[in-house]
Amino acid sequence: MANAFIDRTTVHAWSEDMSDNSDNHQSALTRLLKDQRRLTRFVEENAASMHPATSGIASYMIGVVTRMFDLAGGKLKAATWEQVRAAEAKVIAAVPELLPVDDDFADRARAVSWRAQPHILDEALMALFATHPDDLAEQEKDEENEEAADKDELFKIYLLMWVATEVLDGNWRPFKDFSGEAEYAYHHIAPKKRGDTEAAEA
Repeated sequence: MANAFIDRTTVHAWSEDMSDNSDNHQSALTRLLKDQRRLTRFVEENAASMHPATSGIASYMIGVVTRMFDLAGGKLKAATWEQVRAAEAKVIAAVPELLPVDDDFADRARAVSWRAQPHILDEALMALFATHPDDLAEQEKDEENEEAADKDELFKIYLLMWVATEVLDGNWRPFKDFSGEAEYAYHHIAPKKRGDTEAAEA
C-alpha cells in the first residue's frame, strides 16, 4: 500500500533549499546514492539513450528525489532489482497516455491517479517543463539554439524520476507520527524567473 503523500509546500521548500544550499546536502546525496546502488545503476543503464549532459542531470535529480524521502524521516530500505523492474514496467505501460510531450503533457502526467508521492513528481514536472511567463520570449530564442534542452530528453528524465519515486515510496516507512495527505489535489506553484534562480545560485 502506498504511503500518505508528503505535501507540496514541504516538497517545494526542500527542493529550493537543495538548489540554494547545495553544499548542505552534498554529503547526504552521496550517501543516499551509494545506498541506492540499483537505482543509480538503472540510470546508468538508460544513459546510453540520453545526451551526456542529460544523463548527468538525471543522476542528480534521482539524488534529489531520494533526499526528499530522507528528509521526511523514517526508514528507507535499499531497492531490489525486482522492485526497479516492476516500477519500470508499470511506468512504461503508462507512457502512451502521456504522449506527446506538448503543452498539455504536464496535465496528462498529473492525471495519472496511481502515482506514488505525486507532489514530488509535480515538483519534477515544474523543474523540468515549467517556464516563468517573463522567460517565454527568451526560451523561444533558446529553442532555435542547438544546445537548447530537448523536451524528449526532459521526458526521459521525468520517467526515470517517476520510476525512482515508485521504488523509493515502496521502501519507505515514515515515522508513526507522519501526517501526510491521504488524497491528491494539484497545488500550483509558479516557477521562478530565470534571473532570480541564477542570482540565488550565485
